[in-house]
Amino acid sequence: MTDEDRDLGTERYAYSRKALGRLVLSYEMRELADRAAVGVPTGDDHLALPGEEVRAALDLVDQSQEVLTRAVLFERTKGTSWETIAEKLGIRRQSAEARYREAEQAWEDALHDPYDREEPRSRHRSLRLHEAAYAPIGAGQDLDEWAQQQGQGTHAVTGGLPTLPLQEELGQVLDGLSYLDRDRHKPPDPAVRLQLTERKAVLLDRIAHEEDRPEAALQAEEARALAAQIRSEIEGTP
Repeated sequence: MTDEDRDLGTERYAYSRKALGRLVLSYEMRELADRAAVGVPTGDDHLALPGEEVRAALDLVDQSQEVLTRAVLFERTKGTSWETIAEKLGIRRQSAEARYREAEQAWEDALHDPYDREEPRSRHRSLRLHEAAYAPIGAGQDLDEWAQQQGQGTHAVTGGLPTLPLQEELGQVLDGLSYLDRDRHKPPDPAVRLQLTERKAVLLDRIAHEEDRPEAALQAEEARALAAQIRSEIEGTP
């Protein structure tokens, strides 16, 4: 996945970890289904090289392991214990945790930091997660369309996604801001800080209006002032 030209923005912060995990799992399952479907017709069998079907089947096995990893991570976002996951896998709890703990941590980090930090800054860098984790609105629409083509009805994917309460959405944005300051030796990206600060102001305004909390309106004003300061620093204006 290489798409640095597109601004990933803060869209994902409006979705719970569980919803994002489910969208990524749905996409991996879709891709596995599409790849498996390619092997169903027999019309080109006479053109296949010896062992080609075995190679294709092994590719499906490899991809199914990615589906399994995403399924485990989705279960973890739901709060499923390692004991339960291990039981379903038929292994010990310690083995399950050791096998997927690194992937779980990578998932959390990548939700805040989409691009591979080891790659040089260029026009094309790899996303650390499936695009569905960063652009959930478009991903959900795409998956809904695919599911409808399979005869599974309208909104078959997005209709079952959990909603995110306003306070929890704000909490995720605040977590994102805190994550920017995790590395004392690397200054945070000012553009990302600006995006998150602006979203923080919008959410605080909504809380002030929808929950009748005047203190949130004051906090929103502070956030907007900070966003204006960050923007002026980015643009180099006084």
